[in-house]
Amino acid sequence: MAKKANWKELMTLHLRAYIPALVAFLFLLPSPVFAAALSLSPTNASVRVGSTVTETVFVLSTDQAMNAISGTISFPPELLQVVSVSKAGSVLSLWVQDPTFSNADGTISFSGIVPNPGYTGSHGLTISIQFRGKRAGTAAISFSPSSQVLANDGNGTDILNDTNSATITVTSSASAPSTPPAPSTAEQGLLARIISSTHPDQTQWYNRPHAIFDWTNAQGVSGVRLGYDKDADGEPSVPYSEPLSHKELDLEDGIWYFHVQEKGSGGWGPISSYRVQIDTVPPLPSTVTFPQGTTTPSGSSITALFTTTDELSGIDHYQVAVDGKVFTVTADAGSRPYQVSAGPGAHMLLVQTYDKAGNFSTANGRFFVTGEASSFFDFFSFGWLAVNYISIFLIAFAILVTLLFAAWYIRTHFMAYRYRLNRQLGLTHAHVHKEFDTLKEAITEELLALEQTKSKRSLTREEERLIVRFKKLLDHAEQTIEKEIEDIQR
Repeated sequence: MAKKANWKELMTLHLRAYIPALVAFLFLLPSPVFAAALSLSPTNASVRVGSTVTETVFVLSTDQAMNAISGTISFPPELLQVVSVSKAGSVLSLWVQDPTFSNADGTISFSGIVPNPGYTGSHGLTISIQFRGKRAGTAAISFSPSSQVLANDGNGTDILNDTNSATITVTSSASAPSTPPAPSTAEQGLLARIISSTHPDQTQWYNRPHAIFDWTNAQGVSGVRLGYDKDADGEPSVPYSEPLSHKELDLEDGIWYFHVQEKGSGGWGPISSYRVQIDTVPPLPSTVTFPQGTTTPSGSSITALFTTTDELSGIDHYQVAVDGKVFTVTADAGSRPYQVSAGPGAHMLLVQTYDKAGNFSTANGRFFVTGEASSFFDFFSFGWLAVNYISIFLIAFAILVTLLFAAWYIRTHFMAYRYRLNRQLGLTHAHVHKEFDTLKEAITEELLALEQTKSKRSLTREEERLIVRFKKLLDHAEQTIEKEIEDIQR
């Protein structure tokens, strides 16, 4: 028994020593860490003053599905200017805050959601930002510390643990490193003069994606190189052995540059580029609101708001219509409260938003003007309304009286006609009876004569048959005449 007790004590001591060690070991095991990153691409880019370059924001979340991104990007406003921010192709489909930017503060903000099951991947496009170079220098673009990437875990866990910045070098068009050697006189003659019949103004936006380019080749040109891209300093890469002078392209939305380079006897000449700006997407529909309410008293105006955004070319103007009257409102004026006046009653405010390419979207809002001061003209209008109602009543009354008179007239004439008809039928009945009685008497006398002859001699079979037949005919004729007369009198 003593040995058994010692064994139990020994096991208890061992357990007391191992359990804390086991718990510590479990806590020291590495736990899974889910992480996400936001990046800008390209990380290094260069652009000339006045030209544009595009930076794209990507999200990386390979270990854990994410369902929301909220970000703020900073850039030096003295070196760069945001031209547009595009959501096209974004993994974010629901936007809590549409991408906005401030060229004064040098910020770009956005916030969007990916519906369940979220997004998992290493190259999720979020937004695209088009910058224009303002002044030579090195511009650093970075995410603010408040940026977040939330996990699709039901708790909204922030899994963002890394962001990378980008650098854009803005160079002056007159700086020595970027200035190509001056072309020789022969090379200057190889500079193509490009024109476009579909997009004649290089500073204008168009909503036609089909572009036509023409140019005249210099004498002695043996071939050309063509190309198009979104780089103002791009180089054509497709050679043609024949000196083409016409090209048609179907382009997507954006700012494009068509490049032509001619080949002469001395080699390739300088590159000629032509800028095309295309925007085929209408502005986002305006949301027409009335911040002070949808009802206003007569004689006062109502305040309306209907601003919106256009991602590419920008808002050009608004067309506002009330009761068939159309007004043109500038883009700046449309960003402020707009005063609308109308007469008493319900009205529809129609707003068409036009971008700089001529695309437009339509929105509307309904408002009411109540109350009306009495005036002579108001009384006059009411009088005309009363006259109209009285006229309708009189016309209806006249139609009713006409119908009643027609019914009375038809009934009276029908009764007189029926009376005359009955009277005539009575006379006809008496005359027919009289004539029938005379005929009956004559036939009866003849039959009696045959009956008397029968007492003197035997009648022939033909005479017997005639006597029976005449009696039947007389009875039938009398019954038929009586019946027909009775039917007519009904």
